[in-house]
Amino acid sequence: MLSRTADHLFWMARYTERADNRACAIAAQANVSKANVKGGKPGRSQNTAGGVCCAPSLIGDATC
Repeated sequence: MLSRTADHLFWMARYTERADNRACAIAAQANVSKANVKGGKPGRSQNTAGGVCCAPSLIGDATC
């Protein structure tokens, strides 16, 4: 039973991580789209995933 619980927790964490990555990618795309509509450069996004700034890396800026 402990093994099954550990397995369920592992997969729950994996699915949570995948959902977080997708949300971050969507936020980055929204940032790029917003900049394209306004005609400016995409700014640095403050979207973070677990303390890691992921959205700027998707648009070519790896720093936060």
